Amino acid sequence: MSEVNIVIPTAGRAANVLTEIEGQILCVPEKEKAEYIEHNTGEIITHPPLKNLAQKRNWIYQKFGDVFMVDDDIVSVERVYVHVDAILDSTEARKIIQKTYNLAKAIGAKIFGFCEDPNPNHYNPYKPLMLKGFINGCAIGMLQDDNLYFTDRTTAAESHWINLLNMYYNRYNLIDTRFHFRQKANSTFLGTGGQAANRTMASEMRDTLFLRQTFGESVVLRRKKKNAKQSHPYQRSIKTPW
Repeated sequence: MSEVNIVIPTAGRAANVLTEIEGQILCVPEKEKAEYIEHNTGEIITHPPLKNLAQKRNWIYQKFGDVFMVDDDIVSVERVYVHVDAILDSTEARKIIQKTYNLAKAIGAKIFGFCEDPNPNHYNPYKPLMLKGFINGCAIGMLQDDNLYFTDRTTAAESHWINLLNMYYNRYNLIDTRFHFRQKANSTFLGTGGQAANRTMASEMRDTLFLRQTFGESVVLRRKKKNAKQSHPYQRSIKTPW
C-alpha cells in the first residue's frame, strides 16, 4: 500500500496547533520555524515568504505531488456511523487517510476527502463512498494533476475553487462519508493566525462573486435552512450539474 504525506499548512499558531495525526508534517514560514519547534514535536518544514494560503497550498502540492493537506485546528477525527466511541486516535486517523488515498489512486480520483456532516443521524449506510460532493479544504487529499492548482484571486475560498476546478476537468472525486474531521468551533472567523487574519465579510462577498463569474451556475448562494447554522449571507454551495 502506498503512503501519502500528511501536511499541515500553518502560520501564526505555533502554540495552538490542535491537529494530532500520526506522521503529520507542519509546513510553516521560515521566520516562524524556531517558534514552531519550541511548541511542537514531529517533522517541520519551512517555505519562503508567500502571499497567502493559496500560494502556500500550491507550494505544498508542487513539493509533494500526492499529498493530504489538513488544517491545524482539527480537534478530532470521528466515525460518523456510530453514536458512541466515535473518536479515532492519531494512528487510526492516519490509517483511514492512507486507505482512502489508495482507493482514490485505484479509481483515478484526483481529490479525496471525508464527510462534511458529523451528525450520525444523517449518515446514509447505503452511500459510504461517493463520487461527487463538496470536500472541505480543512482535510483534503490531492493526487498529482497538472490541471489542478489554487488561485490567489480568492482570499479564503480555496476549498470551493479546487472542488470546482476538479469538477470541470475530472468530473468526479472520492468522499468517504464514514468519517469526519471536526474543526474547532468558530476558528475560521474568531481565531488568531491562519486565515482568520484575512477573512472578512467583504472578502467573502468578493470570493463568492469571483467563483460565480468563473464557474457560472455551479456556484450558488447557500439557502438558509430552518434550524441550520449560517455564519454569513455570502456562504456558497456547489451545484453539480449531473
